[in-house]
Amino acid sequence: MALALSVSTAMQACLTGVLLDLEANMPPSVTSLNFAQMCEQSELREKRNRQNAQTLEAKAAERGIPVETLTGIDHSRGVIGFLADHARLHDLLVIGADGTGLMSDRMIAENVLFEAGRPMLVAPADFAGPFSGRKIAVAWDNSRVAARAMGDALALFPQVQEIVMIVVGDEKTIQSSLTASDVEHTLARRGISAKVQHVLAQARPVGDVLQAQAEAVEADLLVMGGFAHSRLRDVILGGATLSVLKAPRMPVLLSH
Repeated sequence: MALALSVSTAMQACLTGVLLDLEANMPPSVTSLNFAQMCEQSELREKRNRQNAQTLEAKAAERGIPVETLTGIDHSRGVIGFLADHARLHDLLVIGADGTGLMSDRMIAENVLFEAGRPMLVAPADFAGPFSGRKIAVAWDNSRVAARAMGDALALFPQVQEIVMIVVGDEKTIQSSLTASDVEHTLARRGISAKVQHVLAQARPVGDVLQAQAEAVEADLLVMGGFAHSRLRDVILGGATLSVLKAPRMPVLLSH
């Protein structure tokens, strides 16, 4: 909620809050509750959702952000389909990355990222704001998805003044006809200060390296392309993307 409000303020955007009872259809064998107890728990969750919706509406009103809230779901499309339908009509989806529960924020994020066709902003659990979006770090490997992610970030946040393009040097070879100076010069023509930084993973998970470097340069946001390496299940994420989703330490924009 804090990140969605901060981003809406920075973007001068309207906001739709989706607060759902995702455990409503959990089978009794999982919860060890009888039907009456499950109904009671569901009512409590729905009450909490309505209270959270009212809190969001009040906080948005304080900031002058136009807001709508949804606390129900059309189950004919399923949770992923429902959220993807709404996300497709918005510029950005903001979501948490908590991994608890049968249908966690993280599981939803992993699936909606590849279904919605819109960029996704993942919130760290302890985010309290503010969000300026003036300095961003981009995980750069000259790939299509990296370019798409950076383009989405620049379109969403025209206030960006500085970009640090992080290249993990021992991860893979970048195929490009451009030098780092060429890249920096081209972005500078847009009025953006840009710098390409090469770092070594040295056996560390690439997601950890990217986040550590983004923190080191004091970026407001880490921008990454979302990779799907396999379809053995609905979505199997690339290692760096999955690593960041498991434990985001700063706001992370994912685009596919």
